[in-house]
Amino acid sequence: MKNDARAQIELNRKKLSIKSMYFNRYLLVRYVSALFFFTNLYWFMSLLMSDSSLYFIPLILMVVLVISTIEQVKIYGHHSNIVKYTKYCFTILLVTNMLLIVPACFTSSFNQLFPFLVAEEKSKILVLSILIAGVLLSTLILYRLNKIKHNEDKHYERIKSFERAVN
Repeated sequence: MKNDARAQIELNRKKLSIKSMYFNRYLLVRYVSALFFFTNLYWFMSLLMSDSSLYFIPLILMVVLVISTIEQVKIYGHHSNIVKYTKYCFTILLVTNMLLIVPACFTSSFNQLFPFLVAEEKSKILVLSILIAGVLLSTLILYRLNKIKHNEDKHYERIKSFERAVN
């Protein structure tokens, strides 16, 4: 009986390890999601304090990010390569960042979008840099999600090697 219990504990440990490895394929996605969420939260709060009517932009982005986060949590219980809402989320973030580049930096809308910044070249360059970083991060995550979907990511090979080793 003692050996059966040990064998069962060992089997459960191996299953949990494999489950965690599949979940960790999305680790970068979760970190970037958190970065976007807190960036948009800061922007949202700043717009509210400035009485800007454009507060809905970061609010919508935060809602989309929360939906993506819920999907990420569900992945832990039921592994899937297809993360539809997360893909939509980062597509929306990519498009939003791209669309904000022109009005934020090259029109008079800068003051409405970022009323907490002074409309100077330095501020516009900072905002432009942040928006370009957002475009690049969104593109990177969409690329990563595509690799995971097709099991072409490095983690998948490691998982398969580990599964072969423990079985």
